[in-house]
Amino acid sequence: MKNTFLKRVLFGLVIASSALLGACSDDDTIDNTDLPGKEGFFVVNEGAFGNGDASLSYYDEEKDQMINDIFMSNTGKPLGDQAQSMNIFNGMGYIVVQGSKKIEVINLEDMTSVGTVTTDDGLESPRYIVAVTADKAYVSDWGDGFNGSVKVLDLQTLKVTKTIKTGSGANNLINVGGKVYVANSGGYGYDNTVSVIDVSTDEIIKTLEVGDNPSSLQVDEKNNIWVAGKGKTAYNADWSVDEANSTPGFIAKLNNDEVVLKLESAKVAVGFGNLVINKNYDALYYTHQGAVYRMSINDTELPGSPFIDKSFYGLAINPFNGNLVATEAPNFSSSGTVYIYNESGVLQDQLVAGIAPNGCAFK
Repeated sequence: MKNTFLKRVLFGLVIASSALLGACSDDDTIDNTDLPGKEGFFVVNEGAFGNGDASLSYYDEEKDQMINDIFMSNTGKPLGDQAQSMNIFNGMGYIVVQGSKKIEVINLEDMTSVGTVTTDDGLESPRYIVAVTADKAYVSDWGDGFNGSVKVLDLQTLKVTKTIKTGSGANNLINVGGKVYVANSGGYGYDNTVSVIDVSTDEIIKTLEVGDNPSSLQVDEKNNIWVAGKGKTAYNADWSVDEANSTPGFIAKLNNDEVVLKLESAKVAVGFGNLVINKNYDALYYTHQGAVYRMSINDTELPGSPFIDKSFYGLAINPFNGNLVATEAPNFSSSGTVYIYNESGVLQDQLVAGIAPNGCAFK
């Protein structure tokens, strides 16, 4: 199965040699004066696979200014290879860097490095992190790409204390009512399940079949769980799509751990991604066929026209003002762009970020 991650791998290998030749510049100075303001959000810049050029940006809302390379300028070290996501809790920022097989932990007050969780501490191929108690977090981990898991991370020692085996390609995860839901996205293969973990016992209590290759999860105001999936894409020998063995992407709603609604793409091999929910938890946004769509949590059909007719690499909702933040990665060798839209879909700002911005974290 081909997926976005594999495409990034191939692209990164193609441009790796040229990037190495241009790695040094006259601008490689460290500026320790760049600290995040009180109001704003971080942007995770994935970088190109294999190049080690992932970075972290910060948008200071008061100054209307994007501060790029804020991790490097304050810690004096590069972020690493293929930054996947970031989450914030306990006054700390946890940046998951999949290609470097680590999590960088920073103090958000002064941007100093608190520690690094690595393979020596129990990680293999981390994707996302979520806090489940004040002292414990779960980290989704692709492992070898076929045997996924969730790592139980002690937030005091930054050590993995347990591995919970899940489906393939453990990806996005959310904590709802003492249970963590894990979308098993398939990794390098295929899966169609969501694993449900009891956070008090660190054990899987249910495995839900939702649709092929689920990747994104959200919870609404009624505690329904929403799942977006890419479907399964099979290929013929000439790399054309094998439609007979492919399946459509989907959006599903779970209530009491049962699928109560499932909406599918009109075509096979066409998926849904970047599922986010508005600040009132009553409307969903997602990317589909090169555009952004918006639907109410009460809708029983997919919307017919896009909310924003533009392709984006990542989506996020600012939980404080409700703005939609969309990231664009024109390629994996030059700066990306962050677009900020209000709740009516009107563009408010456009900012330059690092290479391949893929997501945000809000203070």
